[in-house]
Amino acid sequence: MTIKKSGGGEDCEMHSHDAAPPRVVKVKFAYKLVVFTGAVIALSWFFEGWRQVNQAPTAASVGVLVLGTVTTLLFVGIHAYWIYFEEKSKGTLRKRIALFEGISEYLAKRRSN
Repeated sequence: MTIKKSGGGEDCEMHSHDAAPPRVVKVKFAYKLVVFTGAVIALSWFFEGWRQVNQAPTAASVGVLVLGTVTTLLFVGIHAYWIYFEEKSKGTLRKRIALFEGISEYLAKRRSN
């Protein structure tokens, strides 16, 4: 397939194989494994905190429950962010998520400085 492109006073032909392929973002498996392992450990803290709160609610048991909840949500959120941008870079994204777009813009600005 050829594409006629005109500009700058002269015509030129571009072939479809000349165009640069879209850059597909992939997160390394090692990072995914670390985040998944962290999420599993954090989820075990959540269940341990829940068990301790049901036995005898103390500040320590509530602390374990809150810590497990927050860290589980953090790790699952990181993994969801990675999945979102892998799908976006492949062009198979079905729904935009404003939170992830905002994080991406923030990180892009930070990277450029």
